[in-house]
Amino acid sequence: MKRKSPYRLVSALLFLSLAGFSGWLLILQQGSQNIPFKPFIGNKAANVNALKEKGLPFSFLVVGDTHNSNNAKALFEMALEEGNSSFMIILGDFVNQPDLWNHRFFLMEMGEKIKPSIPVFLVPGNHDIDYSSKIKEPGRRVTPEVYESLYGARNFHFTFNHCLFILCGVDERNPVSYLDYLRETLSREGGGKRHTFIFMHHPPRGVGMAASFALPNGKDFFSLLENYKVTTCFFGDYHAYWRGQTKETNLIVSGGGGGRLKKWQPKWGKFHHIMRVTIDENGVNEGIMILPGEVSNFRRTMGKWMFINLVPALENKNWVIYSLLIVFSFWAIYSFVRFFNSLKEGKRGK
Repeated sequence: MKRKSPYRLVSALLFLSLAGFSGWLLILQQGSQNIPFKPFIGNKAANVNALKEKGLPFSFLVVGDTHNSNNAKALFEMALEEGNSSFMIILGDFVNQPDLWNHRFFLMEMGEKIKPSIPVFLVPGNHDIDYSSKIKEPGRRVTPEVYESLYGARNFHFTFNHCLFILCGVDERNPVSYLDYLRETLSREGGGKRHTFIFMHHPPRGVGMAASFALPNGKDFFSLLENYKVTTCFFGDYHAYWRGQTKETNLIVSGGGGGRLKKWQPKWGKFHHIMRVTIDENGVNEGIMILPGEVSNFRRTMGKWMFINLVPALENKNWVIYSLLIVFSFWAIYSFVRFFNSLKEGKRGK
């Protein structure tokens, strides 16, 4: 009598796992083909038109440096479930690197998993746009032009409930050009507003701590804030929370949206968070929702890796994945049949 070989079961489980992996890859591939699917994502007039003014009070969400992370996904879901915010602004570095497939994963997840029912406006960060050819693979580099084709203007403003909101990117090729946009927008739109809010990625020197580089020409920037009586400026870049004030303007660093917290950071402000800012007749109130701890999600982490590294190689080659799925499924079934037959033979031989 032949001994039953455990390798038949191992073989069956191996091919079943490979079939499952192929099916998962197929789902990701099909998801990538649905992009662009951007419900309210980006700095576009259509997203401003989708805003629903209901007077005071109203609130909006602010989060920075989400880095396509598990923590960020949890923060998004937590804040959106608590409801009643009019829109969200991400303060830059919402992907890990300025690679097209990192951005496509962000868009796919926002469109298929998070599904925000409110507009999401974006400030470009140093991880979102490639100004210096960091990405070498052809067709994957996200230049300023590619970024704007995905999300709209890097510099953007809108008025909501008599409040002015200005999102301002910093072009690393001309770092001081942001001042021209701010000066022009504030002079044209700033008069008669209830409040004015500015959103940027890089904080100026003396505001929190700059992680990549400090906002250049900080003296001129602070002069603009004073001259136009800006209510609050929000910054990202530094993965933590910090709050201060200059003259009549509140200065807030809110870069704890999911990016890695560094060991060298001081403990104060070192936590993952998203802010809800509420405007009512009495002024501006700031609330902070804090994530209790690091979020571990192996399935999402693995899916993200597959999407960014494997799906691009198989773009427009669904037949390859279908072939693998069929072959692995067949061998899994065949191996299970052989294993169960060996069990029956073993019982008859006793």
